[in-house]
Amino acid sequence: KEGLGLTSKKALKNPFKVGIPFIWCSNNLVAALLTQARLYGKITGDDSFRELEAAHRDWLFGCNPWGTSMIVGLPADGDYPVNTHSSYVVKGGQVYGGLVDGPVYPSIFNSLKYLYLSKEDEYALFQTGMAVYHDDFADYSTNECTMDGTACLIYYLSSLQSR
Repeated sequence: KEGLGLTSKKALKNPFKVGIPFIWCSNNLVAALLTQARLYGKITGDDSFRELEAAHRDWLFGCNPWGTSMIVGLPADGDYPVNTHSSYVVKGGQVYGGLVDGPVYPSIFNSLKYLYLSKEDEYALFQTGMAVYHDDFADYSTNECTMDGTACLIYYLSSLQSR
């Protein structure tokens, strides 16, 4: 409860009501928070963090500065990552259902070695001092699918079936 409360307080400073830090693999933190909020509500019957849960879930599906889902292939007709950092993608494949790393603070993006953009930034108008995200295979910091984050998100989404 304390962790959810602290995240909820931090979320008040974000226009999207997201309270996680934008460090490397920030979307893993979002998926973990979703799981924590879901389990807390289920165990205690306390629904005081449902808005926090909804805001973080919506973030992953496109309610974010870039207007893009952070899950490859979802929604099917929507804006989602198509140029992920993966050797499979380089060979013409796609990691459908994969949760990408997610946005990072600009200071992180600007300090990483061997990081570059292979094409013009389609989200350039939406990059902020809060965080940056690039749908570009050369940006390994924001656009690589993560197995742990994807697994956590699968658990969370499947748990919604029982509501």
